[in-house]
Amino acid sequence: EYDGTPVDRASAGVLMEPKCDNNLSAWEFEACKFMSHQAFSNWKVKLLVNALSAMNAPVDLSCVRCPSEARHRAGYSPRHNRIWMCANRLWNPFEFRRVLTHELVHAFDFARAKIEPTNCVHMACTEIRAWNLSGECDLWTKWFTFLGQDMINQKQRCVKEGALASLLDSDRCQDLHLARGALEEAWQPCWKDHWPFTTKPDLDTRWRDNPMLS
Repeated sequence: EYDGTPVDRASAGVLMEPKCDNNLSAWEFEACKFMSHQAFSNWKVKLLVNALSAMNAPVDLSCVRCPSEARHRAGYSPRHNRIWMCANRLWNPFEFRRVLTHELVHAFDFARAKIEPTNCVHMACTEIRAWNLSGECDLWTKWFTFLGQDMINQKQRCVKEGALASLLDSDRCQDLHLARGALEEAWQPCWKDHWPFTTKPDLDTRWRDNPMLS
């Protein structure tokens, strides 16, 4: 397991202050800053940040203003090793944390493996892991959407739908048949891959402080 103690040097770009887009209003930046600090108190975010630090691959976080027509609310740039969050489109701290976790999983995958962005199977794998581990498809998060449906398999369907949508948004995997084929090829090994978590995060019942109440 990775050391869970804070790493000030290697993770300074993430743990200290998010960088500010000059186009953001002061209120938007302060809201993004507040939600970032709340997110960094979450155990999943802490584990991913420290894992990246252990691999000498810390990421920077930028709060930016995104166009209203933009399809994404956040993203990760492997070239610049930076996560950007749309500060003008994320207002819920729980949602902010899940989206940040999603992007941190991408950063972790690019740090631990030779992912080729032009390889749709590689990209399908990291999308499957990000949608699975971030909590965006957990039953407690999507309970209202899942109500009245097959609850046992609904998370898998949610992860597949989210990963497919992400692939179709990419430059290289926009062909529906290509994206679906890549998703099916990557599904079995990547759905079962929880690293750096030692078990499925939604099944990890160890007691932890609630960062929203601290």
